[in-house]
Amino acid sequence: MSSVFVPTPETSSFTYFLDMMLDLRAPIMFVGPAGTGKTQLVKGKLATQPEGIMSLNINFNYFTDVLSFQKILESTLEKKAGVNYGPPGQNKLIYFVDDLNMPKLDAYDTAMPISQIRQHLGWGHWFDRAKLSPKVIHNTQYVACMNPTAGAFLINPRLQRLFMTLAVDFPGQDSLMKIYGTFLTGHLKHFNTDCQELGTKLIQAALANHEKVVGAFRKTAVNFHYEFTVRHLSNVFQGLLFSNPDNFNNVNKLSKLWLHESERVYADRLVTTNDLATYNKNVQGIANKFFKISGIEDFYKKDQAKPLIFCHFAGGVGEKVYNDIEEFSTLQKILEDTLAEYNETNATMDLVLFEDAMKHICRISRIISNPGGHALLVGVGGSGKQSLSKLAAHLCGMTTYMIVISGNYGINSLKEDLQKMYKTAGLKGEGILWLFTDTQIVDEKFLVFINDLLSSGEIPDLFPVEDVDEIINGVRPGVKEAGLLDSREVCWDFFINRVRENLHMVFTCSPVGEQFRVRAQRFLAMINSTVIDWFQPWPEKALLGVSQRFLSDTELGKPEVSKAIMQFMPFSFSLVASVSERFLAQERRYNYTTPKTFLELIKLYKSLLSKKREVTGINIERLSNGLDKLMKTQKDVDILVEQAKVKAVEVEEKVGSAEAFAAKVAIEKSKANIENEAAQIEAEKCGTIATEVAAKQVSVQAELDSAEPLVQAALAALDTLNKKDLGEAKSLKKPPSGVDDITAVIIILLQNNPKDKSWGAATKMMGNVDKFMDLLKGFKQNIDDGNVPKKNVDACRPYLELEHFTRDIIYNKSRAAAGMCEFAINIIKYFDVVTMIEPKRLELAEANTQLEEANTQLAAVQEKVAMLNALVADLERQFDEAEAEKNGAIEEKANLDIKLGLANRLVNALQASGEQWKNTVAQLNADQGLLVGDCLYAAAFVTYSGPFTAKFRTELIGEFQKSLKENNIPMTEGIDVLNVLVDPATIAGWVGEGLPSDRTSTENGTITCNSERWPLMCDPQLQGIAWIKERESKNSLQVVRMGAPKTADQMEKAIENGYSVLIENMGESIDAVLMPTVTRATYKKGRSLYVKMGDKDVEYHPNFKLFLHTKMSNPHYPPEIQAETTLINFTVTQDGLEDQLLALVVNKERPDLE
Repeated sequence: MSSVFVPTPETSSFTYFLDMMLDLRAPIMFVGPAGTGKTQLVKGKLATQPEGIMSLNINFNYFTDVLSFQKILESTLEKKAGVNYGPPGQNKLIYFVDDLNMPKLDAYDTAMPISQIRQHLGWGHWFDRAKLSPKVIHNTQYVACMNPTAGAFLINPRLQRLFMTLAVDFPGQDSLMKIYGTFLTGHLKHFNTDCQELGTKLIQAALANHEKVVGAFRKTAVNFHYEFTVRHLSNVFQGLLFSNPDNFNNVNKLSKLWLHESERVYADRLVTTNDLATYNKNVQGIANKFFKISGIEDFYKKDQAKPLIFCHFAGGVGEKVYNDIEEFSTLQKILEDTLAEYNETNATMDLVLFEDAMKHICRISRIISNPGGHALLVGVGGSGKQSLSKLAAHLCGMTTYMIVISGNYGINSLKEDLQKMYKTAGLKGEGILWLFTDTQIVDEKFLVFINDLLSSGEIPDLFPVEDVDEIINGVRPGVKEAGLLDSREVCWDFFINRVRENLHMVFTCSPVGEQFRVRAQRFLAMINSTVIDWFQPWPEKALLGVSQRFLSDTELGKPEVSKAIMQFMPFSFSLVASVSERFLAQERRYNYTTPKTFLELIKLYKSLLSKKREVTGINIERLSNGLDKLMKTQKDVDILVEQAKVKAVEVEEKVGSAEAFAAKVAIEKSKANIENEAAQIEAEKCGTIATEVAAKQVSVQAELDSAEPLVQAALAALDTLNKKDLGEAKSLKKPPSGVDDITAVIIILLQNNPKDKSWGAATKMMGNVDKFMDLLKGFKQNIDDGNVPKKNVDACRPYLELEHFTRDIIYNKSRAAAGMCEFAINIIKYFDVVTMIEPKRLELAEANTQLEEANTQLAAVQEKVAMLNALVADLERQFDEAEAEKNGAIEEKANLDIKLGLANRLVNALQASGEQWKNTVAQLNADQGLLVGDCLYAAAFVTYSGPFTAKFRTELIGEFQKSLKENNIPMTEGIDVLNVLVDPATIAGWVGEGLPSDRTSTENGTITCNSERWPLMCDPQLQGIAWIKERESKNSLQVVRMGAPKTADQMEKAIENGYSVLIENMGESIDAVLMPTVTRATYKKGRSLYVKMGDKDVEYHPNFKLFLHTKMSNPHYPPEIQAETTLINFTVTQDGLEDQLLALVVNKERPDLE
């Protein structure tokens, strides 16, 4: 619709005057409220100017200054001769200045950009800012538009006198009928006849509804956005144009579509439920007047209302068909599938898709599905605006983009982010949802760029010249493909149109405070160029659904108790909201409860219940184990008594057995001793005989040894004999003189003294030389064996006395005889020695026989003794074993008696403790059933009571108790919330660390230490901060201030190392760079947790703690901060001061009581 211009009498008259002034090269100004078509009229006319006439659109805003304005004016000019400047070539240039009255006034109530225009129009030049010389500007003129209800109400009359000023008002009924009739008639011509006839009624109903809305909802200082213009009417019909004959060829459905589009345009921007009820009542009346929508009342029922929803994904995410949703279950299935798909590739969002949440998703997706569609989501922090926007973007196939605020993030950083988004949307054609929150506005001048983005999509000077050239070259193929002239201007317009088509902004704002109103007044596009979706407080039904979703996996007892607990969650939320209203009225203090706070209550309750159950379970198990061991001990004692009796009998038996065995061992040992003595006598006898025999052996052996040389000499003499000499000797017929005497002796010795000793007998004896030599050599052995008779030797002695019976004499006669002579002499000497020692040898043999007999007898005795000794040793072993067994039994009985005594003492001592343990276990089991109520009471106290004074806290927790009792939720009778959360020892430790001992201060300490969120202490008397500094000093407390140069660095260090951080003396806002830390927005990377600090990923240590502190006595923190922190009121009241003074006095006078 925005690209088609429908002429009316009003627009024709304005066009006439505009054409006339353009022809005269004179300035003209259109003045009128928003939505009257001023800008569209001028832009439409400028777009149709002939070649040679250029135009430049300039949107003024609150921060437009004269330097930037002059830079924009000169951007399309070129230098001519001298000081002359003008458009390129012979072209003429029209400056279109929109929102002329928006720039802020200086200290002299002057808007310098307006003065720049006045100077140019009045004098034809402006000054060079660097050289301070005039620049004469030719071939330019001005067209201006302004809204007198925004910005400055008046402009400089010295400027206004130079313009022809025309007042523009809303078109009349006839004009509106013509405009929208033109569009609707053309659209419905493909529908059936009934639908075509419905077209006029649709226009009449829309006009009637618009008029009703304008009359019912007036613009006020609070509801400053209650300004309904033709723009809103156009949005209604823009929605109607989404219909097609395939799905809407039905009068009832087309009428229902009108009802839906009207609700989206008007009702979604209403602030209160009362205003919504008024609108619903009025629109039903109008619908019943013009249409017959069946079951219209079902759409507006308080409970179980049917969905009045049309969306682009009614047939499924893949089908981009605008159609209605007949059942919430269908919509929920589509959105849950989309959420599951989103969570697969993005950080998980655990959303509860109750009816209101689904409606908001449909609204956001409807807005961003339109070209140039931007959404302004208004609601308190924690309402789910960001999460629902991300899901809606995913639903529409878009990528969500969020800027990351760092410590040095500024205008240039924002421009870089915008450039990325523009290039992605305009060059790549990718759908982008820019999700931007009001907490990210670290510089109010950010809104200058946002204002231009929302109003036209074109941001002046966003890109440097080289990037512009790159962009134009990048889109040129697309321009040619579209059949357009690929000039620089057309290419740039093509790029901007693609950006408007693909880049959509969702701007989330909080309605609390003055900022939203002030910003909307300074930057009109925030309201005029966006579709507002005002987030109402979550209804009780939605809160109950969330409770059921998050508590369904927690064991809460009986079904009726579980149901009551889930119903308590929305009850407490509503109760705190009503108490906060009275708190504001009476104390002038602000406290906000947001959906985020509600979720924190559920989270804290589950955590607290789990911890308490774990502790209680451990205590029950510990005491039960003690009781079991006590019972076991008693049984063991009974067993010990029986064992002691049995052991006593056993000991007596073993003692008697051991004594009898000892007597037996003594008898056997006596016998063995007698035999040992006898054996000793025999051993002594044998020793004496052995000594005598040894001496005789030595004597005989000595004499034998002395005779041994004789034998050797004899044998040596034999060695001199050889066969040759013996052969010569026996061959002699007649031996030499004396030789026969030698042979005679040999014959006597060898042949036992025969009669024939002649030489013939000798030769015969030596006949076999070898045998003869063997006989000679074996003769010694015959002597040793006693086979040589003494008479034979004696027969030889006469021969030995002969003079020639020597070796020397005989040698010369016969060598053989000389050897035999030497043999005979020595062998006879050897015989004499042997014969002499023979008696000694006999005596020695007899002694050996005696020794052998003695040894045999001794061995027998020793064998008997050994047997006896073995018997005694075995008996002694058996006796030792019996004795050891007896001693062991005695010792075991003694130990058993000791153990029995100790066990009896233990059982008697623990008898009373056992009863106490039994009672304690029973009490713990009973208390475990009460934990669901006690922890619910404590969680509600920690979550909600922090901002209130003692009076309101008492009232609040009293209402909590009352509700819990009325709904029969099990809880401890007369419960004190402090007893659930802390113990007296912990409180005493806090007092020792500097926390005042009054009740309110103790409650504040309890909330501080038990809250899941970081505490924000309102502490004008600095009592809380003193306690925190002392308490956290052991954890390397870092004290910083918001906005200090090194705060971010100190925070990073503390987060990484697990230190505590105290941000002291803060104001009513939190730096955007710290918000991820304050909101605990951690994410997992590998096995570690991280948190964003600007553009850095900082590893998150589990021991890190954050404390926020303000000295302001009555700060007004917005819901976004209160939702993410636990606000705790440490302000000292009169009653609290009395308690503190009393504690000091008691501590001084009676420290034993304190």
